[in-house]
Amino acid sequence: MRSSYLCFAIIFALIIVSYGWSQTSGSATESSIPYLQLTTPRRVMPDAQPWEGKEFPHTFSVLELNRGGYRYWGWYGLNEGAGVGLARSNDLINWTKYERNPLWTDARWPSVLQHADPRHPHLLYFAITRGYDTPSSYIVLATSKDGIHLTQTKTLVAAVPNQRNQNPNLFRDPLSGRFYLTFYRGNDRDHFEIISKSAGTVQDLDKAPEKVLMQTTDTVAAPTLLCVKNVPANDGTKKNVYYLATEIYPHRYTDNPEGEWQVKIFAADSPDGDFQPLASNPVMRGQRACLFQHVFNGRFYGYDCHLEDPEHWVLEETEAPLP
Repeated sequence: MRSSYLCFAIIFALIIVSYGWSQTSGSATESSIPYLQLTTPRRVMPDAQPWEGKEFPHTFSVLELNRGGYRYWGWYGLNEGAGVGLARSNDLINWTKYERNPLWTDARWPSVLQHADPRHPHLLYFAITRGYDTPSSYIVLATSKDGIHLTQTKTLVAAVPNQRNQNPNLFRDPLSGRFYLTFYRGNDRDHFEIISKSAGTVQDLDKAPEKVLMQTTDTVAAPTLLCVKNVPANDGTKKNVYYLATEIYPHRYTDNPEGEWQVKIFAADSPDGDFQPLASNPVMRGQRACLFQHVFNGRFYGYDCHLEDPEHWVLEETEAPLP
């Protein structure tokens, strides 16, 4: 009996170790699916506003709104979480910052959706990080009728002692219509997770169960989702692909001179699926991170942040044709 118990315990332990390894390290298999052919990044929004102080635009979530004389509206967060600002454009390259920024303070990383509620078709939904400069940041949901005045409605991911919950990405699956919140959780040292929550409505994301998409001791954060249809596969077929963009930092917290911020892309067949790294990674390097993925007028537009020197981030724009 004791021998049988010992055998069972060993088998159980092996199963747990195997599961933990797959969850922690992810699959070693690289996806042969290609990413988009990005143009050379160029700087956008170079002019600072007084409220930004010594911080810089770090993320950029853009919608086509056609309001107030501007076709595109974009909401940006500063790198250290001082607040959220608004900028507007008619060509996605030349942006004019709203003269009454900031829209919110103690706020970072806005991610915005429109047409999320058929009962209120003009209402905008924002997922935003609060308490960024603390070890226990959290994520809230806000709404706005005009894109300028925001009202916090609920907490999407609650604060937990010594655990950062941040980098939210709101995404509506164009195929199923389901809503997804993807975000980073960790301690910024040796524990990093990408988490997904999904629900039938934006309002129900706070109650949705969490799914760990990846877990690692190496830096991975800043997830953003994009669905691209009809991507050519190696077998000659075309697939609908979900691209998960993340930021990574190889050799972080070491003296290795090759350490730098990079953008790493994963691919799956669903917004919370089995994401595999692309063989073409990293798709952006040279101290670049936080790639926000958008499609407008049948063309890809991405906005990333670039660390030009140890104290200075800049916002950049890159483009690509779609398959």
